[in-house]
Amino acid sequence: MRWLPLAPSVLVVAVLFVYPLLHFLRFSFDTLHEGRLIRGFSFDAYRAFAGEAYYWLNVWTTLKLAAVVTLVCMAVGYPLAYAIWSVRSPRARRWASFAVMSPLVVSVVVRAYGWLVLLGRQGAANYLLQRAGLTHQPIALINNLTGVVIATVHVLLPFMVFPLLAALDRVDVSLKEAAADLGAPRWQVFRAVTWPLTLHGLAAGAQLVFPLALSAYVTPQLLGGGRVLVLSTLIYQTTINVNWPIATVASIVLMLMTVLATLALLQITRRSGRARGLQPR
Repeated sequence: MRWLPLAPSVLVVAVLFVYPLLHFLRFSFDTLHEGRLIRGFSFDAYRAFAGEAYYWLNVWTTLKLAAVVTLVCMAVGYPLAYAIWSVRSPRARRWASFAVMSPLVVSVVVRAYGWLVLLGRQGAANYLLQRAGLTHQPIALINNLTGVVIATVHVLLPFMVFPLLAALDRVDVSLKEAAADLGAPRWQVFRAVTWPLTLHGLAAGAQLVFPLALSAYVTPQLLGGGRVLVLSTLIYQTTINVNWPIATVASIVLMLMTVLATLALLQITRRSGRARGLQPR
């Protein structure tokens, strides 16, 4: 009887998640013949996906995009979060937090088209680069991985900054004061105290950014111009071409990549969280 209250939740999960997922996976065993789907139980779609270099190129580009976006978000997000955390005025801190969060209140399509204008050959980015003397002619910043990374970082940066802000808020200030009283310079206080105690926030931010970058669709589609081959665009193209078996297999691969990345990053977050209580040497 003690398990009876869980019955409604189990039923909801089974009806809304498990059954649709199993029904979706069923399409991966169908075959496509002369533009028609043939129901059956075949591993042709799996063999076709595993044996085609084009599909593996999509997998590799998806992983590379997610890894680069996560690393750039780390490199930009940590100093930004630290700067916001260092602001003592509550009003200035709220405005800074709102500025970081502002990309989330704008449609992803609007953001993508805005970056198309900014990164175009006649856009503001190329104009500033030429005025600064860094380049003598416009460079290609769209229809390639560079533009996709820039626009995706702009979208996902808040998911890195706010976990870091939460981690910085939990740092015991007395530890920093004790290190400073013992004669440690600022950089050593940061390296020995602040950095180890905020690694779990960095891992938590990566746990959010990496899976979101893996499944990004609108930004690679618009900024990539069809030249940045990722699994999300592959799934869309094969779906509209009625090649549902390949689309399903690609979706399974993307789902497995997301789950494995989330579990790995979650393990890192737990380990770094357990290490927070250790006294830095």
